[in-house]
Amino acid sequence: MNRLNLQPLERLSTWIETLQQRRHRFAVGLFVALCLNLAIAPALYATTGSLERGNAYALGLLGLAVVALAVYLTAVILQPERF
Repeated sequence: MNRLNLQPLERLSTWIETLQQRRHRFAVGLFVALCLNLAIAPALYATTGSLERGNAYALGLLGLAVVALAVYLTAVILQPERF
């Protein structure tokens, strides 16, 4: 086979592998966030008697999102060359 014909196929293969790794990383991150929310929301619900259960889960997810954003922004500030 001609080398020029093989190069685009190799690039496509590399791109697909990278995409699958990103999907896997995103899925694992989402799973960990949901598991953490399962630990945080009942504690929040038990602490405040006036919140409904759905509101406690929403506040737990919001708290996790704020913490994740703070970690991301800290990484961007400390290592700007990566981004």
